[in-house]
Amino acid sequence: MRYFRAHFPLYEISVQQATYGRKYWQACINYPAVGVSFLYTGLGGFSELGEAYALYPYISFNFLKSRRNHLNFKLGVGVGYITNTYDPKENPKNTFIGDHYNAIINLAFEYNRFITNRLSLGVFTGFTHFSNGARRSPNNGINIAHLGLNARYFINEPKQHIPRQEKNNGQYKPWTKKNLSLYIAFTYAPKDIEEYIGYNKTWSVYNLEIDFMKRLTEMSKIGVGLDFVFDETDKAILSLDNKPYSDIDILRPGINFAYELSFSSTSFMIYAGAHLAGKEMGGGRLYQKLSAKQNICKHMFAICTLTTHFGWADFFSFGIGYKIN
Repeated sequence: MRYFRAHFPLYEISVQQATYGRKYWQACINYPAVGVSFLYTGLGGFSELGEAYALYPYISFNFLKSRRNHLNFKLGVGVGYITNTYDPKENPKNTFIGDHYNAIINLAFEYNRFITNRLSLGVFTGFTHFSNGARRSPNNGINIAHLGLNARYFINEPKQHIPRQEKNNGQYKPWTKKNLSLYIAFTYAPKDIEEYIGYNKTWSVYNLEIDFMKRLTEMSKIGVGLDFVFDETDKAILSLDNKPYSDIDILRPGINFAYELSFSSTSFMIYAGAHLAGKEMGGGRLYQKLSAKQNICKHMFAICTLTTHFGWADFFSFGIGYKIN
């Protein structure tokens, strides 16, 4: 495997909206900013990699926020495009990216100093990762560590913050119906394992998710969940190893612990679980999931999930779900 190491510029332009406490969650986490960024980099000029473009929404959390000084942590997740990908004949040295379209994760610590009421200058350091979530192999990903300068200009004068209204979290302690929720979701993921089987074939992964959640606060819930994963790549691996199997052998039921953090109609969930059965366990029994959930209406939601085994991406799925309470 060839590694591509270089120093190169990365450019980013963002549109950002400060929050002032109009919604309860904004005041709870110290009035973060939300925005959308467009990113471009030439990836060091390597012909094997080409160029990278990305568009991603983000949230910027305030660690320190005074009149002149802001210290923030920025988290963004979106869609990236890499111009040059792996090809066994035309581009065999690019063993990092197998698909043009990838997910991007951007993390950064930022310090900004206001020069005027509307203009600030700052420095930042962070990390950007491109990966397609095992949709197309190879998928070792591209990692970029960065250090840079930024400038921000507020179109409007900053507004006065609305003070946080304290909630009585004691009301969420009882195990009553209003504090309990049930989520049922069905997700689908395309996946390939070309480095083992051969090229130009994609398999499907299906998962039925059931989560039973208990509210802790206005913004958070904890719970337990069940996964019923049917991964067609397991059939290919077992066939390659000359191991007999039936469809029930492919099913991987799992149990997990879950935590949910809600921002109005959008929420993020973290899972840690273990598969209870399944004939193919090449990734191990333990798994983790990171999900983003968007409410569509009172009882329906859209969901996308990255399933991993201690940092190794297994598959990226998307689907729809139904919630009770």
